[in-house]
Amino acid sequence: MKTRILAIAGIVVLFISGTIFTLGYARAGMQHGQRHGGQRGHQFGGPEMVEHMARELNLTDDQQAQVKTILESARAAIEPLHKKMEEAHRQIEAATANGQFDEAQIRAIASQQAQAMIDSIVEHERTKAKIYSILTAEQRVKADELHKRGGPHRRPGPPPSE
Repeated sequence: MKTRILAIAGIVVLFISGTIFTLGYARAGMQHGQRHGGQRGHQFGGPEMVEHMARELNLTDDQQAQVKTILESARAAIEPLHKKMEEAHRQIEAATANGQFDEAQIRAIASQQAQAMIDSIVEHERTKAKIYSILTAEQRVKADELHKRGGPHRRPGPPPSE
């Protein structure tokens, strides 16, 4: 039971790092209007993410289709939450422009932003659990190994010491 919990925790961290990496590129691309392959940045759940997972975990065509469906569904739920967080950030910037500060107003906006972040995290975790559930035992082991090495986006070098 403990091994299973650790394995699930490992895959969760693997997918979090991949998601954060992908979201970072998506946000940077959208903010700067950069084009990547004719598209506006890398998007959460986009083809790059599915290809990466397929390559790293050796997903079958059926698994890739399932992952794509799961990620498309998650993207539909997560994008409005990210827009809420960005809007709250803009509101805080406007509310504090030129040295203004109204603690009650900032707390109210920050609470809205925090709730959107909580909802986003929950949706990310739900998505990772759905993906993990379609992996074979061997793929789960591979995902755990990737996690132990620091994930696929870690800088080159020896694995971190424990």
